[in-house]
Amino acid sequence: MKTLIKICGLSNQESVDVAVQSGADLIGFVFAKTSPRCISPEQASQLSQSIPGQVKTTAVMLHPSATEVQEVLDRFQPDYLQTDAKDFAYLNLPEGCRPLKVYRDLPQFNPNEIDPNELSLFEGKNSGVGELVDTDRAADVAHHAPIILAGGLNPSNVANVLQAVQPQGVDVSSGVESKPGIKDVHKIRDFINIVRDYDAMEPRA
Repeated sequence: MKTLIKICGLSNQESVDVAVQSGADLIGFVFAKTSPRCISPEQASQLSQSIPGQVKTTAVMLHPSATEVQEVLDRFQPDYLQTDAKDFAYLNLPEGCRPLKVYRDLPQFNPNEIDPNELSLFEGKNSGVGELVDTDRAADVAHHAPIILAGGLNPSNVANVLQAVQPQGVDVSSGVESKPGIKDVHKIRDFINIVRDYDAMEPRA
C-alpha cells in the first residue's frame, strides 16, 4: 500500500514544486498566526496554482474561529481543513472541503474517539515543534483508524517510525527545514524518497 505523504508549512514556489515533483500526496499551508510557517490565504492561492488535481491541498489552522476559517476559504479553496477534532463542532465546511481532524497523543487518549471511516491526523501535544508521538500508542490508533502520523518526523527516523506504527500516511514540516519556517528542498526529496523506498520494501494489505 502506498503511504500518503503530506509536506506541511510550505511558503514558497520552489518548495511546493519540489514536493509535488517528488511525489507528495498532500500539501499543507499554515494559517496559524503564531507559526513561523504562517502565510496569507492569498499566498496559498497563488502557490497552489501549480499543484495538479491529484495532489490535495490542506489549510492548517489552530483553534480558528468560524470567521477566521471563512476569511481563509474566501480566498483559498483547500481540499481539507486541518484543526483539532473538537473545533469542528462549531465549523461548517463548504462542499468540496473535507475535515482533517487532529487528535493529540495524550496518555489518556482513547483510539475509539477517532472515526474509523475517515482520514484523521494524529500528532503530539503541540503542533509544529518536532514532538514525536509515543509509537506504541500511535500503533494502537493506526490499527483502529486511517491516520496521518505527524510530529517529529524527519528523513533519519521516518522509516523506523513507519515500521513501528504502520499509519496510512505521514506528515512532515520542521523535519525538512534548514531553520524554522524555511524548507530545505533536499530534505523534502530525501524524506519522500525514503518513504517510497519503505513502500517498495514493505508491501501491506
